[in-house]
Amino acid sequence: MASHFENMIQALQAEMEHEKKNFENIIQHMPMPERVGNGLCWYPIQIEETGYGLGDYPFLSISIDKSKLVPHQFKSGSMIRFFQQVDGNISLSSVDASVAYVSQNQCKIVLESDDFPEWMYSGKLGIILDYDQKSYQEMILALHQIQKEKDTPAALLREILEGKKSSQSQLKTFTPINISLNPSQINAIQAILDQPLITVLHGPPGTGKTTTLVEAIYQKVKLKEKILVAAPSNNAVDLIVEKLSNLNVKVLRIGHLSRINQEVVSHTLEYKIEKSSEIQTIKKLRKEADNYRKMAMKYKRNFGKEEREQRRLLLNEAKAIGWQIKQIEDYMIQSFVSQAVVICTTLVGSAHSYLKNIIFDTVFIDETSQALEPATWIPILKSKSVVLAGDPFQLPPTVKSDKAMQLGLSKTLLDRAFELKENVFLIDTQYRMHPTIMAFSNLYFYQNQLNSGENVLNHYFEHLHLFQSPLVFIDTAGCAFDEIINSQSKSIYNPEEANFVLQILDKIYYELTQNEQNPEIAVISPYKQQTIYINELDFETNQLILNQNLQIHTIDSFQGQEKDVILISLVRSNTENTIGFLSDYRRMNVALTRARKLLVVVGDSSTIGNDSFYKKFIDYTQENGFYHSAYEYMDF
Repeated sequence: MASHFENMIQALQAEMEHEKKNFENIIQHMPMPERVGNGLCWYPIQIEETGYGLGDYPFLSISIDKSKLVPHQFKSGSMIRFFQQVDGNISLSSVDASVAYVSQNQCKIVLESDDFPEWMYSGKLGIILDYDQKSYQEMILALHQIQKEKDTPAALLREILEGKKSSQSQLKTFTPINISLNPSQINAIQAILDQPLITVLHGPPGTGKTTTLVEAIYQKVKLKEKILVAAPSNNAVDLIVEKLSNLNVKVLRIGHLSRINQEVVSHTLEYKIEKSSEIQTIKKLRKEADNYRKMAMKYKRNFGKEEREQRRLLLNEAKAIGWQIKQIEDYMIQSFVSQAVVICTTLVGSAHSYLKNIIFDTVFIDETSQALEPATWIPILKSKSVVLAGDPFQLPPTVKSDKAMQLGLSKTLLDRAFELKENVFLIDTQYRMHPTIMAFSNLYFYQNQLNSGENVLNHYFEHLHLFQSPLVFIDTAGCAFDEIINSQSKSIYNPEEANFVLQILDKIYYELTQNEQNPEIAVISPYKQQTIYINELDFETNQLILNQNLQIHTIDSFQGQEKDVILISLVRSNTENTIGFLSDYRRMNVALTRARKLLVVVGDSSTIGNDSFYKKFIDYTQENGFYHSAYEYMDF
């Protein structure tokens, strides 16, 4: 019988092969307009700026005409490939490249090569989303390594998670810097400070999981420990960096940033090098290398053997200077890494060569419920003890391959730790939403273990006459709001429901602004095509997005965020009672716990009501007077 880790390796290989085939299918069969429409590529692009960054890796700043910009899937850290459109055929580059950041119609891309390829300036250039082969390779390496570990903290942790050993903790007293911590938060931190091999921090929505983590990290720093903080998303990492910096903790941020703000940038290697005394030497050397490259490129056409040799020599000079720059930067980086008390990065980013051979006293892993188990092992291999933070009742990691699913890739390390029921500490007080909004999720997912902080008891709109409660379900059954499948994206949307949602939203805005209130509002939906349609519909009609800063997102992209008012468009309405991935109840738990003061759920009970979860939700709204028919609002 194959071991757990061998199954994980097979699952990763299946997932990687699935992504590779999807990519090849897009390249070979999907027409350019469809690629663009699905947000998979930008074409044509213009090169605005080129240069050399950390490690002397070349970078490009590119743009696309705003008239050609549509909702896309590019984000910080995304792997991409360049392509040329020549005579209707696609010619892909072989250079590895990744997105450093995206801002509106502009994008910065870092190339993992010594220099810019010549075809970069040949025109008819585009970028297309690639699958991240390197991340898979790093995860597979980690799985091979964890199987080899003997008599190490990682080996002991492996045995604990296999149920072969136990790891009990005592509660260690401390003086919190944050005096507003509640007893459940203090209890969890006390356990973490005792430094058992594994501690699980269970943080349901709005309970202050990040606040608890930051306090625990701060207390560990006071104990002179060297800390690694990792998470699957850049957003989660950056948030902890910001909060730690506010406590004057010496923190170093390694890797791509998804939010470029001054607080985060000042803790990156790039910023520290830019502000160092050696930067003038580096700039002088870069200018010298750039001059050699320019001289080499003068011999672009009509040159013979002698000119070709001259070009080779000039480019070699540029490479030699680049190596000299890298040596200076590597020395500086080693210094910054050794001086940092806390290092923050993504899970895969913790495999970076900068962190090679470093063993940390504790690794804190946030959003473990969203992380593939193999990725979680990468930072664990570098640490003596681990704190896993997250909520297994929220969104799991995305797994696309059926074979990978069957082999258990969607099951996280947090799920496995929860099954052991050792050192699991629930943070039990939420400070986000009105108790009425919290109640159903608390009942269904958390066995009514959650309490509400005093601050949320007044989280409702006193002068909103449209709705008399903080939670509302509007039933569209019988309204003929039928779902439609988009022929290009194959995603489902519901035009009539989208229009109805905007009418409700307009009424909410009107009432609240008449009472001089300016709430933060978002519309979320499980289906991407519905969010695209609502965006387009709003732009054509109300333009609430522009006038009121309305945000429209998928549920998946909205995890971790919150607003005063949330409207959920469930979309599904069909005679077969098919609900698709609405059956992932964790996704709905995320959606139902984003609103602070008002949650409006719009859906068709005749379609979703046959499912046990949604039946319980609809029954709950009926029993408590939160249920309404869409017909009540048809006179708008």
